[in-house]
Amino acid sequence: MKDSFLQILQKEGNKEYFVKILDSLKTAEKNGAIYPHQIEMFRPLEFFQVNETKVVILGQDPYHSPFVADGLAFSAKHTNKTPASLANLFKELKKDYPKTKIETNDLAAWAKQGVLLINMVWTVTEGKANSHKNFGWQKFTLAILEEVKNTNPNVIFVALGNEAQKFLNKIHPNPDNVIALSHPSPLGYAKSLKDGQLFLQINQKLKKHKEKQIKWDLVKEKGAK
Repeated sequence: MKDSFLQILQKEGNKEYFVKILDSLKTAEKNGAIYPHQIEMFRPLEFFQVNETKVVILGQDPYHSPFVADGLAFSAKHTNKTPASLANLFKELKKDYPKTKIETNDLAAWAKQGVLLINMVWTVTEGKANSHKNFGWQKFTLAILEEVKNTNPNVIFVALGNEAQKFLNKIHPNPDNVIALSHPSPLGYAKSLKDGQLFLQINQKLKKHKEKQIKWDLVKEKGAK
């Protein structure tokens, strides 16, 4: 984990609400597997410093199917079967940038360019969607988003779904830097994400701020299965 994010974790980790999160996770472990695996739980914070954050893509909670969630919101590096939400994101990506290479479900290539892929809730019990929504993760997510916004006035915030949009309003981001579209799940996709030019919009806003645009290619690493 990069040290500027680690500082946030250390600060929040001493607070009562975070201790309760850890207690809740210990209890939940008795009722089934928890995803993502604990070594990947804080994966979004491993790629860059707070001041290097260019884009935040905010989701709801991790995939709850076995061995799918990998710590990055919407990413699914452990499976060759693309989850429905990610498949819909890929559909939109191909519309915006038809020549984009998509060879893997791992979104690390985006993270390496300063895209913070986080969920409001960081963990889930296998087979039970949104099962950890009352653990208190939202406070931790809020602390991170506040720090990112205060450090980078021009960061682009992408809120996918009503829950993410309501949550984002808590930090009062600059409306010009917000892209609010429906969730990519089959239930929400057609509402506004479909043909919403999400990926084009992100790069247009980055260009406006004279920031380097994101290259959206997802090329499988050599030797990867």
